[in-house]
This record gives sequence, C-alpha cells and structure tokens, in this order.
Amino acid sequence: MINPQILVIDDEAGNVEIIVEILKNENYNLLIALSGENGYEIAVNELPDLIITDWDMPGLSGIETIKLLKKNTLTEQIPVIVATGKMLKSEDLKTALEAGANDYVRKPIDKIELIARTQSVLKISEYNKLLIESKNKELAENTLHLIKNNKFNISVTKKILEIECITAENRKLIESVVDEINNKIREDSWQRFELAFESAHKDFTKNILLKYPNLTNTDLKLCIFIKLGMQTKDIAAVLCRTPDSIKVSRHRLRQKLELDSGQNLATYLSGI
Repeated sequence: MINPQILVIDDEAGNVEIIVEILKNENYNLLIALSGENGYEIAVNELPDLIITDWDMPGLSGIETIKLLKKNTLTEQIPVIVATGKMLKSEDLKTALEAGANDYVRKPIDKIELIARTQSVLKISEYNKLLIESKNKELAENTLHLIKNNKFNISVTKKILEIECITAENRKLIESVVDEINNKIREDSWQRFELAFESAHKDFTKNILLKYPNLTNTDLKLCIFIKLGMQTKDIAAVLCRTPDSIKVSRHRLRQKLELDSGQNLATYLSGI
C-alpha cells in the first residue's frame, strides 16, 4: 500500500496534533476531523485506508461513529483504531471491538505503540483487500461460466429437438433425457457459483432472509444476480427464462421487499 491515507478524529486539537506529529514522518497522508459527525462525513467522501478516532467526544462519540461507518457499504471495510484515556478496562475493549473497531490505543499516546498498531492494522487491511479481490475474481469467473454453460445447453437442446426424423415416441424420450441432463448441469453450476458468491459476500443470504423470510429460492437467486449487477438478458440465460419473465419477477421482488418507486433495487440489495 503506497502512502496510505489516515483520518484522525478527535474533538481536542491538541490530541490531533500529537497523533499527526507521530505519523507525519511515516509516509501517510493525514486527514483531520474535530468531531464524530465531521469525521463520518470525511470518511464517506474520502474513503481513507484507516481511521483513528477518539472514544469520548461530544455529539457523536467514537463508538457511535464506528457503528455508523459499519452500516454504510462505502465505509464498512475501513479499519478503525480507537484512542482513549478513560475507557481502559477489558469490558471497554470488548465494547469497542463489538462495535467494529480493529484495535485500541491508550492515551497519552505512546509513539512506538501508535506506529506499531497503525502498521499492523494497515497490513491486515491490505491482506483482506487482496483476499476480497481474489474472491471477487473467482466469483466473476464462475458467473461467466454459468452464463456460457446455460446458453450452450439451450443451443444444443434446440438443435436436438429440431431433428425432423425423430418419431413422436423417441422425441418424448429425448426431451426427457435432455431435461435431466440440463437440470443436473444447472444444479452443479449453481452450487459452484453459490459457493463462490458466499465466499465473496458472506452472510448475504442469511441477512436478507432474516429481513424477508418469505422469499423463495428463485427470489434469492434473483437477488444475488441483481446484487452482482447482472443484466436482465444474462439473468434470463442463467435461469433458462425469457427476459420479459425476469422483468416481471423483478417487479414482484420489489413488491416483496416493499420498495418505493424511487428506490433502486440493485442499490438496495448492495447494502445488505
């Protein structure tokens, strides 16, 4: 990671100056916020590589700021270090970690400790980014495989059934065999795709079913494809349906999710 960007949030300018003074020679680009509200706004707009926030602040506290960051899909992956001189018990550490903090430093700030913890969190964050990129690449490859596979199956099936010299009795047998083969291929392809999806988007299926327990398996598949930004024609190819039927299913899904006409379905699903 070249010249990581770090956002420092603290309502006391003196504390900010101490942290900046320690980190300014470590090849970091530093951003400053003097409140949780301002820090959250800067985080959303700038997407820093790391946030160091004070715990005890008027208005939006450090813990409340972290919770907001973790609810926003833009900022949920940004690692956070909490700095405090008051909340030093093990119970406090548990509270910070459960809120989404990655680490914890004590005030008054120790130079060696701050540098070490900052470097450690950034290294872990970089590793996680590479891991996510790898999983997303695998998911993209599986998605493409699924689309091509189903399009090929449809094409072959169509050619077989267009053979004119087949008797009516044999045609029924061939149709039955073709259906059996296609179902098996689709099942195997979907299982492979689903494993890759769950690896890249952990808990999506569980989270959406907690909010909408009446969704069917077909609804869930449609949610997954829409979340990935797939086009209607590609979704139709994967599910072996017509594009018009997918449009109808999207409309019904919006109703089940109780979305307003102004809400974008893909944007909504990306936040789950």
